Amino acid sequence: MLDLVIKGAMVVDGTGSPGSVIDVGIRGDRIEVVDQAVEAESAETLDASGLVLAPGFIDVHSHDDFHVLIEPEVRHNILQGITTVIVGNCGFGAAGSEAGKIQMKAINEPSVELPDWTGYSGYLDEVEKTSPSLNVAALVGHHTARREAMNGVADRPPTDDELKAMLANVEEGMEAGAVGMSTGLVYEPGRYASTDEVVALGEIVGKYGGVYVSHMRDEGAGLLDSVRETLHIGKASGTPVQISHHKSVGKTNWGMVSQSLEMIEEAVSQGRDVTADQYPYTARSTMLFALVQNGTFNSSEGGAMGKSDPSEVLLCSVPGYDEYEGRTLQSFVEEFDLPGEDAANKLLSEYSDAILVAAFGMDEGDVRMVMAHDSTMIGTDGLDRGSKPHPRAWGTYPRVLGKYVREEGVISLENAIHKMTQMPAEKFDIPNRGLIKEGYFADVVLFDPDSVIDGATYENPRVGPQGMPHVIVNGSFAVKNGEQVGSRTGHAVRKGQI
Repeated sequence: MLDLVIKGAMVVDGTGSPGSVIDVGIRGDRIEVVDQAVEAESAETLDASGLVLAPGFIDVHSHDDFHVLIEPEVRHNILQGITTVIVGNCGFGAAGSEAGKIQMKAINEPSVELPDWTGYSGYLDEVEKTSPSLNVAALVGHHTARREAMNGVADRPPTDDELKAMLANVEEGMEAGAVGMSTGLVYEPGRYASTDEVVALGEIVGKYGGVYVSHMRDEGAGLLDSVRETLHIGKASGTPVQISHHKSVGKTNWGMVSQSLEMIEEAVSQGRDVTADQYPYTARSTMLFALVQNGTFNSSEGGAMGKSDPSEVLLCSVPGYDEYEGRTLQSFVEEFDLPGEDAANKLLSEYSDAILVAAFGMDEGDVRMVMAHDSTMIGTDGLDRGSKPHPRAWGTYPRVLGKYVREEGVISLENAIHKMTQMPAEKFDIPNRGLIKEGYFADVVLFDPDSVIDGATYENPRVGPQGMPHVIVNGSFAVKNGEQVGSRTGHAVRKGQI
């Protein structure tokens, strides 16, 4: 007997092919039958007429490394149909645990004491023991490896022994089942690493068939040089490449993504495996300290993180000063009677050095161009911290499906779902997920294509989507009739392991 039969939905299977109305039968944690009419006896039948049934979404750019342990319901993800996250992005990895906890405080300070673990094997074991509401795969973080090996942030090359320690960190992570390695070459301590250092680490990743994922050195005027470096690292180390949150920041740099997309196309034409990810918004979210460090406010073009005016910067999280969250940096320029950078430095030195912000500076036309490109997957880059987090943490996937598919026709429904499911599963070697197919894990999302839309805004960001009533993880409902039901059936996902 089947556990669940879902009848009458338009099944869009993740391949990019047109959908069709068929039934799906689930037994245990697997999809057992996909057929025109499933007549087998079932413990439960769900009439899904009028809904689209798709594979659960795979968030290729998550920062929920600790969130899945501290708040394992991961409400902001599961409500928007995410059934698997890939954590460890932008160089912020989880192991060694002490270095990871220190490094991660910049973007996701733990609200409770976390256990210690040994290596990525230990981290993934903690995930499995916690059993969050969704599945978790991990990248090895370059920041964390460098911080641990060099005993903190160091603006110098590693010694031979320090490099050996970094190589060992990466090797342990890949042995443990990490799906690749990430860098954040605009942030500390990754910004102090040479290209050769990253290549050396990447060679370990390449040996295990992992992916090199990079928040590049420059997403402003130096975007194209950064793409060249990233492509070089991939080629020299023998790794597939994933460009994180592909964009060009600062008005003077708008349109440059047409050239960076051409560079990706050229690499692909040479047989290279090069892809990217994107969140569907014109504001990024990052540390206020990083914007200052990279010259965002003190030149006409900005620095490596592009240009944003103080009026375009919203404070998302100010630890200890909740009342400041949601205000613009411009309001502090006026209150302190200081220029933008000086006002930012005053906030960092006198209030909190761990301020997160949302900063506008991207072009809507660029967002559409990148989204429509064959190289692009979807990722949240979500930072659900503070009372006013960037809405991408809660709204990315329904926003793509509602705004960019239904309302604007930037991409087709089938293509959007492919970018959210099969494409990332194949890129990161996550077997038996990402498709509606017999024998695959029953990670499933059902949504109304006529009403699905994000509810999260910059003013009220912690709001789930509309039109996404059901989410199933490993055969169990995590969301039913639009409400999270408390089921926690997620697993740690190790590269290539079924």
